[in-house]
Amino acid sequence: MSDPSTSRPDLDDNTNVITDATAAERENHMFTEGAEPISLWVILGGALIVLIAGGVIGDSFFDFKNLVRKDYVRTSAPGAAGAATLPKPALDAYLKVGAKAYTACAGCHQPGGEGNAAYPPLANSEWVTGPSLRPALIILNGLHEPITVAGKSYNGNMPSMGSGMDAKQLAGVLNYIRNSFGNKSDTLISLEMAQNAIDLSKERNGGQMTVKELDAKYKNDIEGTALDPNTMVDPKTLLPVAAAAAPEAPAAAE
Repeated sequence: MSDPSTSRPDLDDNTNVITDATAAERENHMFTEGAEPISLWVILGGALIVLIAGGVIGDSFFDFKNLVRKDYVRTSAPGAAGAATLPKPALDAYLKVGAKAYTACAGCHQPGGEGNAAYPPLANSEWVTGPSLRPALIILNGLHEPITVAGKSYNGNMPSMGSGMDAKQLAGVLNYIRNSFGNKSDTLISLEMAQNAIDLSKERNGGQMTVKELDAKYKNDIEGTALDPNTMVDPKTLLPVAAAAAPEAPAAAE
């Protein structure tokens, strides 16, 4: 029992305040030992070492030129903007361009080239597969008055489809109709030929064509060098590209 006459706590006879305080201080020191803040100089020194090591390792192990064979060309990921385009056979490249341009013709001549009551079919048409200058001038200038295709007369008024058309588009659509719908051509209309047709059309400086004028003046192929369907071209420009370099022959054993 504590003595009501004094304000001092009632301590157990075995309690030693000084000893207990010393023990508590010792335990607290055990928990905090080694947790002192890291020196700023240690942090800066470590960062410097990481930077130097990164530069050395990057130059030695991650340098693109050191990891690939000589003359290797790295291309962009599929679908990435500016991805490099690989050469394609001329027939494939021209037909892709022509298919896009033909969408403006499909309303009258139909998607399958079968035509309708007013506009003639392009499938199995002698006007399409015959001398190439006639269909080129029809596309560039349009056509009026009747035309006979496969023994049947058609009198649809075809407007000019070539306003603003460049050589790439004209060559594309000509090659498309001459190699689609069951039609087949052994050679392709080149960009040179298409440009010659455009220039001739400008020199004519007239309105829509007629069958009479076409047969009298333009029943021949477009001037210029035709293109082999297997020629490798740039699919964007349609220009022929150099053949891929052949691999070097292994050195002969001595």
